[in-house]
Amino acid sequence: MLLKKAEISDDTVIGKGRHTIVGKCAGVGKGMNTRTKNIVVKEGIHLACVTRGGKSDDKPKILFFAEWTSRMGFTPDALIQVIPEDGGLIFTLRNENISSYSELLRDTKEKGGALIHPSLYMHKHKPCISISGTVVKNAGLKTGDNIIAQYEYGLIRMRKLPDDGTRIVNARIYGRWLEELGFLTGEVMTIDSEPGLITCKFLENGLERVDEIVKHAREKRMNLVQLRTSKDVLYTPMFEIPPSRLEKAGFSPDDAFHAVCEYGRIQLQKLDCRRYGF
Repeated sequence: MLLKKAEISDDTVIGKGRHTIVGKCAGVGKGMNTRTKNIVVKEGIHLACVTRGGKSDDKPKILFFAEWTSRMGFTPDALIQVIPEDGGLIFTLRNENISSYSELLRDTKEKGGALIHPSLYMHKHKPCISISGTVVKNAGLKTGDNIIAQYEYGLIRMRKLPDDGTRIVNARIYGRWLEELGFLTGEVMTIDSEPGLITCKFLENGLERVDEIVKHAREKRMNLVQLRTSKDVLYTPMFEIPPSRLEKAGFSPDDAFHAVCEYGRIQLQKLDCRRYGF
């Protein structure tokens, strides 16, 4: 369902909040695609996925690089100890207080891990961290798994995301996965919120006329949003959560969210890393 700009203005007021239906919603930070992109959701949280080593290499591989790797001490000359944990990996800087490299290597191998160095072969300014094969398998990870990583100086902990369609998003949501849930470019959706929860869903009851859509949203005191194309991310569908809805839910534009998804509905709760073992 495509709303024409002549039919609804850019600043149509729905309920208490104001949202731009055609055009960018101001005041919301940059977004991310939670299941396929190697990207920072917010400071301290990074998302990645397990891939294959190559066309002829079926070994599971984790490869990521970002602006924060150098800031957290993971420079090309750094020594990193990678140890598998149940459902994840822990990356620890080992540049100092090493009495014996051979002892460190032996201890690491006994724990099913490896010693690695970052490299610059993927990006000349962002050190790339890569681990593949047995170490990844020892963590219980396989190709296609999606991973959430929590990082601080000298330490990165990774955990597998559940296989139940769970996604981690922020206030700007985009990606091909939206199409799988029926959220197509040009379609209209409502966004409602209450303390601790934001609900995004398609309109029901066969509403087709623009005036009926606006009336429905006003009666329910919801924001009415039209999905648009994200030209900077492979032309995928995208939408943004209006600042008024974030405020009503008790969230901020910089928050990351745990998204529970089903066809035609996305519900957002503030991300709590403790649920992933952090």
